[in-house]
Amino acid sequence: MTATPERTDDFNIYELFDYNLAYEIRLQDALEENMLAPFHYIGVTDYELNGEIGEEKTPLQNLVSSERMDYVEQQLNYYGYSGDQVHGLIFCSRKDEAKEVARIMTAKGYPSVALTGEDNVDYREQVIRDFEAGDYQYIVTVDIFNEGIDIPCINQVVMLRNTQSSIIFIQQLGRGLRKFPRKDFVTVIDFIGNYKNNYLIPIALTGDHSRNKNSLRSKLSTDQIIGMSTINFTEVAKQRVYDSINNSNLTELKQLRDDYQDLKKRLGRMPLLFDFTTHGSIDGSVLIAKYDNYYQFLLKMKEDVHLSIDEDMVLRMLSKELLNGMRIHELLLLKLLFEKDGVVSVGDFKKALEQVNARVDQKTLDSMLLILSLSFFKAADQDKYGRDAYVTLDNNQYRLNGQIKTAYQTNSFFKLLVDDVLATGLFKADGYDQTVPLTIGKKYTRKDACRLLGWEKDQTSTIYGYKMAYGTCPLFITYAKSQDIDDGIKYEDEFLNSQTMRMFTRHPRKIESPEVQTMVQGNASGELKMPLFVKKSDDEGIDFYYLGLVDIDQKSLRQESMVVKDGKIDPVVTMNLILEKPVQYSLYLNLTKD
Repeated sequence: MTATPERTDDFNIYELFDYNLAYEIRLQDALEENMLAPFHYIGVTDYELNGEIGEEKTPLQNLVSSERMDYVEQQLNYYGYSGDQVHGLIFCSRKDEAKEVARIMTAKGYPSVALTGEDNVDYREQVIRDFEAGDYQYIVTVDIFNEGIDIPCINQVVMLRNTQSSIIFIQQLGRGLRKFPRKDFVTVIDFIGNYKNNYLIPIALTGDHSRNKNSLRSKLSTDQIIGMSTINFTEVAKQRVYDSINNSNLTELKQLRDDYQDLKKRLGRMPLLFDFTTHGSIDGSVLIAKYDNYYQFLLKMKEDVHLSIDEDMVLRMLSKELLNGMRIHELLLLKLLFEKDGVVSVGDFKKALEQVNARVDQKTLDSMLLILSLSFFKAADQDKYGRDAYVTLDNNQYRLNGQIKTAYQTNSFFKLLVDDVLATGLFKADGYDQTVPLTIGKKYTRKDACRLLGWEKDQTSTIYGYKMAYGTCPLFITYAKSQDIDDGIKYEDEFLNSQTMRMFTRHPRKIESPEVQTMVQGNASGELKMPLFVKKSDDEGIDFYYLGLVDIDQKSLRQESMVVKDGKIDPVVTMNLILEKPVQYSLYLNLTKD
């Protein structure tokens, strides 16, 4: 039995037991099952002294200044504890800090003692007995108590240090999770400074090891609830974690190699993309974004594998374009073609779509074929994927490219990786509503929108804020504009409420401009669908939340003006866009809060 299967000593516990895992339960599941005392985590901003916040190299005198310790005391009293008396554990970053914090806390009327690695075992055990008896209210420690210590009465855990490891974070949090009479919950107070590793906090608390920034940001945007436990951040503290996520490289080769080796040890074999997905580890899309396909990642992991150039290109296309599962059609057709020796009738394919509750309209089927024939893609992408169509339609039958079919049937490793991509993509497809082109609340790039809206060509480079084509006009709005962008594109689009967005057209435009009139009249007649995509800022990358279809409030059209480059004033039109459904409240707050 072990609480730490992922280890820092590189020892493979799984191999010791021939990879026979009798039972496993992670922190989040144990909390859901009421096996542990629930915790209430509060991430608060650390004290700002003379305009400076705590950092990795903050001087000791700042860490234990009277102002900071008064602030710490206020937070401990405000957030409190469960039970008759506080039994608190304070984690510091340095031994001298721990000793000084204990002295100051004692002077304030909270009997405290410092324990560090310098103290022998007998002294530690005596301190713990005194602590449990109530002689001390706080133990202040640095490099011990991460594991191997059982003090069930702990009802308050205080973190006055930088998070260096998600594993250590959970170990320290876990010191307070043992159940104890009259302890209904554990209060966890985390003082968050300007630390580059702040991104580890949501990873540790939620168990999200995907290394996907979108996933971490979405978890941070709302208060989390795990069983009876809660996770909350003050606004400033939340922004510090948010900034850390945006500014950190979560996919450094060393980190990915460690994650890969951990899973390989657990499985006793080379992991596949689907293994990462089902074991809650790295998000496969993160690996594909960095390495184009899983084969290239395996080469970086020094695995003895080989594909031909053509096989590598096919795997690259399947991975970069279809792995996300946003549309099930391409994935399902390829799976059937590989299973049925390269030929599937249109009728059989439609039946297969109906069985998984996916739409079977002709526009979607035509769009699917544009993707699998590669004609949708720009020349640069076709050069990466190969020029020959992967699938063609002939006499009401879909046919698989002969070279791809032969490679799949003769190269078992190529077959393994293709099947892996298809299985992972189909698994991810369950997270999308396959009865409609776009799922509200999910994130999409401009390229994704072009594909899923059925455009014949990828026109990503010419969309900018919006573009009318093929009966649709997708709108892409970055809510918080960077101060560094040109004034000519710094439009003041804004939510008026959770169902209404005020939008600016491009400049120079007037109400009578053909572009504006085509947009307004097409929307009014129903001939022009206008899906709205919004992201908080450019820090979030190229993905936008899809918020649904909008209608233009005809009465809201206004002729206005804006200052563009070099002080020039151009005409611009503003209009109110009415969403079919209000934006989910937590997402609305995330997008609109500065």
